[in-house]
Amino acid sequence: MGLFNLLYQDVYSSGVEGVGPILSFLLGFLLVFLAIILVICILTIIGQWKLFKKAGKKGWESIIPVYSTYILCQISGVNPWWLVIVFASGFISGLIPALSILSTIVNVYFGVLVAVSVSRSFGKSDGFAVGIYFLGFIFYLILGFGNSKYLGPKPMKDIIFKDTPNGNNNVSTPEAAVYEDTNSSQNVYYCPSCGTKLSSDTKYCPHCGREL
Repeated sequence: MGLFNLLYQDVYSSGVEGVGPILSFLLGFLLVFLAIILVICILTIIGQWKLFKKAGKKGWESIIPVYSTYILCQISGVNPWWLVIVFASGFISGLIPALSILSTIVNVYFGVLVAVSVSRSFGKSDGFAVGIYFLGFIFYLILGFGNSKYLGPKPMKDIIFKDTPNGNNNVSTPEAAVYEDTNSSQNVYYCPSCGTKLSSDTKYCPHCGREL
């Protein structure tokens, strides 16, 4: 029995020593991962802080989770009731796991809706919205510190809420918006995506590339 106990203790101690490096590696990986997440959050807040100030909002509003998304909806013209839909879909999927795909679809669509609407509201193309969606912490910095100007809410066409929160129809129509110039008898054309002033024979917006 003494020999058996000796062998058992030897194997047990060897097993513990083998587990130690694995635990150290996992702990180090977790710390690096958390540090990356922290850096991404800080960069996102800094970019949104500048972006909010450009849009006439308060910079500190970018610090508050959920509320900062609500402010993005106001800035871009996305109906803020989408936040309720997102949380409701998450709650339902928690109760009924089989409906988790519904929550995923809602979250993806809302993310695309906000990204495209924010991009258009600052005179950027829909291609720029891809960067906002996947690498928001970088592209919010570009919008905040770059030379882009806030052009007012310019939401993407919404499949649920047909109108913007203030009751006006979405500006993203197939044709360029036309306004009467009060200083002359000529009409003035503006890109429906970024608001750039256009001539009547323009086929593509020179600023965002939108086909007119």
